[in-house]
Amino acid sequence: MQHRSLLLFLLAGCGQGEPDPLAERDPGTVTLHRLNRAELDNTWRDLTGTAQQPARNFPSDDSGYGFDNIADVLSTSPLHLEMLEAATDELLATEMLPGVAPARTWWVEAESGDAGIDTTAGGECCGGWMVWSNGSIGYTLDLPADGTYQLTVRAWGTQAGPDLVAMDVGLDGNVAQSFAVAPDSADNAETFTVSLQATAGAHRFFAAFTNDYVDSVTGDDRNLVVDWIEVTGPIGASTGRPANYGRLFSCEPSAGAEASCAAEIARTFGGKAWRRPLEDAEVTRLVALYQTSIDSGGSFEEAIGLMAKGILMSPHFWYRVELDADPADVTPHPLGAYELASRLSYFLWSSMPDDELFARAEDGTLLEDEVLEAQVRRMLADPKAAALVDNLAGQWLHVRAVKDAFPDVASFPDWDETLRASMEEEMRRMATRVFLGDHSMLELLTTEETEIDARLAEHYGLPAPASAWESVSLADTERSGWLTTGGLLTATSYPGRTSPVRRGKWVLSNLMCESPAPPPENVDTFFDTGDATGGQSLTEQLERHRADPVCASCHQSMDPIGLGLENFDGIGMWRNTDELGQSIDASGELPSGFTFHTPRELTGYLAEDPKFPRCIAIKTFTYGLGRPPGVHDWPYLDTIEQRFASGEHRFEDLAVAIALSEPFRSRRGEVSP
Repeated sequence: MQHRSLLLFLLAGCGQGEPDPLAERDPGTVTLHRLNRAELDNTWRDLTGTAQQPARNFPSDDSGYGFDNIADVLSTSPLHLEMLEAATDELLATEMLPGVAPARTWWVEAESGDAGIDTTAGGECCGGWMVWSNGSIGYTLDLPADGTYQLTVRAWGTQAGPDLVAMDVGLDGNVAQSFAVAPDSADNAETFTVSLQATAGAHRFFAAFTNDYVDSVTGDDRNLVVDWIEVTGPIGASTGRPANYGRLFSCEPSAGAEASCAAEIARTFGGKAWRRPLEDAEVTRLVALYQTSIDSGGSFEEAIGLMAKGILMSPHFWYRVELDADPADVTPHPLGAYELASRLSYFLWSSMPDDELFARAEDGTLLEDEVLEAQVRRMLADPKAAALVDNLAGQWLHVRAVKDAFPDVASFPDWDETLRASMEEEMRRMATRVFLGDHSMLELLTTEETEIDARLAEHYGLPAPASAWESVSLADTERSGWLTTGGLLTATSYPGRTSPVRRGKWVLSNLMCESPAPPPENVDTFFDTGDATGGQSLTEQLERHRADPVCASCHQSMDPIGLGLENFDGIGMWRNTDELGQSIDASGELPSGFTFHTPRELTGYLAEDPKFPRCIAIKTFTYGLGRPPGVHDWPYLDTIEQRFASGEHRFEDLAVAIALSEPFRSRRGEVSP
């Protein structure tokens, strides 16, 4: 601690005026935090009940410090806003608001002789069906719902006598409208349309000829010719209330009290969406949106839809808003109970608070240590804590990276998409057991147990499981823990071969929090195993590379770790010889002087390195707060790490320690430039 205290003392400006007031107590500050894609989809799920995940199609979130929930780098573009609006409209229309059922169209050629046609006094003629005596042609349909249906008839006539052909159209024998049919051939035929009200069930739509005329002297004959009949509907029929209607409509309006109900909906739905109680002025502005729709002739539900859209398009929904009484005041102050509830829920669930968490924020007890700790433990037992596996482990431990790995099938003919999926699932299951089970986080490196399916069993050279997924022992193998999972080994390889440098760098950066410096300019970092190397193995090439003093400092740390995993090929399969057919020597010596001979010895040593639990705390702290730790956070991290260790390095105790820490529970304004 002495070196950290000295550093803080120097940064405080000793000997150069007044000490920095932040040097002794600085919880830091977090930039206004836009919900990333995972957080937005999860929030929509918990707010509206939807199973849709529209944010998956949004632009990829920027990442910083290994995570895509870092507030400083989560930018917002016009495309984000356009896609947010489209997704909001879709969610409201399909999940919360009564909609309009799609209309169906039935169409039949009159002369086709279709069984649906009922004819009297007629026959096929001249491109249609001629009704030559007073009578009708009809089409019987089994209508799916009550509503408005549109009947259209295409017709013409053979004209005779003083009057035009007369046609009645209607439903079930009831005439809806009469028409004078002027066209006299198929070339100038017209369509005649009426709207009808009909109930669900069987109904006959018809067109009837009503003024038959024949001149027996001249032979003139008046007839109606029908080309086709079309029925469309129901038009504008409501689909009824969707299953999630009640998540928005918390009241039913009574006559004359619609605006009061709208205000109640604004408070209840808006309060959940914005994750805090709304102020009276905010409710007034939202109800004004409702009234705008009403004044334009909208229904109550349409007006509530517009108001809900305003709620969901607001920065108070799309951002996690935390306020300072004075944004320029650097004096630390505790978060409000609702702000703390949101920090906690997005840390553990990547989503909004639930009713229980809101209740503890409302009564203020969430600010108490005992209640806050109890909430952390409750939330980690909830299925929504799987978000930690998807997002924290998914990024920190490279689970997501397996999707981006594309091994060369010529080099690795055993590779296929089934193997990729099995690798991802094994990693998720191992992470779930360590993060959410009663296990030490150090078991990430030392566990001799994993879960496999038949595809992974074949890949690892293990007996096939009796069920789809089965827990197996690795005690008799050289595999142990995360570093020997096929998924990680594949994700840290090149398409055509392994990469000891990438594997070693990943371990140092992600498990020891010691990121090696980037290579100097003009230094060749490409290694190959082809003829151009003169038959040198990767081990021999890296030895030559480390001989360069410019490269030695970093490679002395990375290379032994990566080479210690060389028995695993580019897709994590065990091998004894490399691409050149040379025997693999996985032994090595770390800068500390520790020597090892097998991957298991290497991973066991790394698990005992004090930098490993410290790094777990740092990575989780970064993810939980959405910002990287600064120098002022080291004393807090010391306390967090001590509580983590006292809990036998269980994730639950680490999460409690972070949630109880001052940086998590308080903030300050920005330091003026």
